[in-house]
Amino acid sequence: MVNCCTNKIKKIKTYIARPPALCALLSVLLCVIPALFISCASNKTVYVKPDFTDEQVFNKELERIRDEKKEKPVYALWRAALLIEECRTAPFLNRAETLFKECAAHTEEAFYDAFKNENWAQAARLGKSLQTVYAATSFPFENAGSFAADCAAAQDKFDGLARLSPREKTAEQKQTEAAANTVRDFIQGCVTVWVDLGVKVQKGMGFASRVIGSGFFIDERGYIVTNHHVIADLVDPTYEGYGKLYIKLASDPDTRIPARVVGWDKTLDLALLKTEIKPPYVFTLGSSENLSVGERIYAIGSPAGLESTITSGIVSSFDRNLLSTVSVMQIDAAVNSGNSGGPLVNAEGEVQGVVFAGLLNYQGLNFAVPVEYLKTVLNRLYASGEARHAWIGAYGRTYKKNPSDTEGQGVQILYAAPGGSADYAGLRANDIVTAVNGKAVRSIEELQQYLIGCAPLSLARVSYRRPLLKKDSGTARDSVAAADSTRYSDGNALVYCDERPEYPGKYIYERESEYRMFYPLFGMELVPASVGNKRRFSVQSIIKGSSADESGFSVHDPVEILKTRLFEEDRALYAELYTKKRKSGYLEVGLALYAPLDSLYFF
Repeated sequence: MVNCCTNKIKKIKTYIARPPALCALLSVLLCVIPALFISCASNKTVYVKPDFTDEQVFNKELERIRDEKKEKPVYALWRAALLIEECRTAPFLNRAETLFKECAAHTEEAFYDAFKNENWAQAARLGKSLQTVYAATSFPFENAGSFAADCAAAQDKFDGLARLSPREKTAEQKQTEAAANTVRDFIQGCVTVWVDLGVKVQKGMGFASRVIGSGFFIDERGYIVTNHHVIADLVDPTYEGYGKLYIKLASDPDTRIPARVVGWDKTLDLALLKTEIKPPYVFTLGSSENLSVGERIYAIGSPAGLESTITSGIVSSFDRNLLSTVSVMQIDAAVNSGNSGGPLVNAEGEVQGVVFAGLLNYQGLNFAVPVEYLKTVLNRLYASGEARHAWIGAYGRTYKKNPSDTEGQGVQILYAAPGGSADYAGLRANDIVTAVNGKAVRSIEELQQYLIGCAPLSLARVSYRRPLLKKDSGTARDSVAAADSTRYSDGNALVYCDERPEYPGKYIYERESEYRMFYPLFGMELVPASVGNKRRFSVQSIIKGSSADESGFSVHDPVEILKTRLFEEDRALYAELYTKKRKSGYLEVGLALYAPLDSLYFF
């Protein structure tokens, strides 16, 4: 006991024998603690209750629109028009109308600046947008007659860019020309497109890298049509290597003639080239609408670099969804690597399509882009640069009252992306789009074809039918299950046509909650099934033909989302699920689903 006490006393004496350390600690505490109090007192966070009054919200919206007016005049004009519809009280309405007039005047000024500078693409877009917004509102349009004439002139100048190719011929002229022209003439109008990408090194060895494709003359001034994927490296902003573009004539395959890229369309896989020579033959653009399944066609190109090759076959089908927004032609004419970009012609030598792909290991499965799509975007290709497409941020399918109907009655919106143009304009799930700018829309294909012709960053007026809610429905308003297919109300929405993203699915993935994105991407509408577990859901509805439908899911199947992952390089979204499917006898299984990031159904 004495020894224990002695040891404790020694420890105390040792501690007391070190006053500098203790004093230092005390001095730090004496300095820091008051400082903390002073700091808290000086930087005290004062909670200010946010002002969510109508006036405050209105002022913020006015501020946003004025900020957008300079850089995005059409977008600001659209927001101003929607703001008027939301304002019902006199004080707000007057200010909203004043803002709309400011935006309209600014847009009109931008139109005449583009007109003066002969920027016909911009002038046509601004003019058409102004006419659309005035048609959708009750505002009087000052000098409407003269402005309409100027808009028509700008549109004609813009369309005139695509009339540089031979004009439409009469039946008599076609017959005379067909008799005079031979297959040899058609071959002379085709070229080999040669893209030199320099020398690439792999495993210590260097080799010449090149891309070989085909093309054909459509203009007396030396304009050539080919595929975008043939010249993709030359216009890819991320490509940092060497690249040079040449063409070879059928009459002189040993000489490389320099060429340049004028415009391109990644979505339709089309490109327009220019060379400074007089074409030996210029093709006439026909119409694939005059073709039918079984008719004879001819493909001309340079498969494997073998110039002046012509193959024949028939049209196998017109409804193949190989591209994201349009259906393409299936043909059985032999097509190989190097044929890409060559013309698909009829017996008279009129271009019916642009050959773009064949499926490896599947002989006879070859495809071409219908010439109608080329003619639709040709003016934008001539205007130079990348031809972008319009979209309104929605997902939907062709609407048919009965599965046996051969034709659709419009396009049913199944999903509107949050913050997208369709959502902001008031369109919602279950609305059936019946017309755009007065033009009837019966199917998703017709809607996509119309959007291809619409200039991005412009305005469109969308007519729709809205099914009323079922009386006994307890589901959400935007749920497909809540719609009553027997009662409708008709309406119109002023919609801003934004630029279509490269991957619409990625756009939705980045903006939507995890379980809600399953509907537009996988075709499976989910509703929360558990309060305690936020990853458990129940299937509310299934889109026929979707990934969920093909995987055997049914309504009311329980689903637990394990994880989702974006594979941008594969253009797909991956999801791991735990489920008990009714069609599998409610057997507990883990399941992986893949969904493409782009498809015909995003618009």
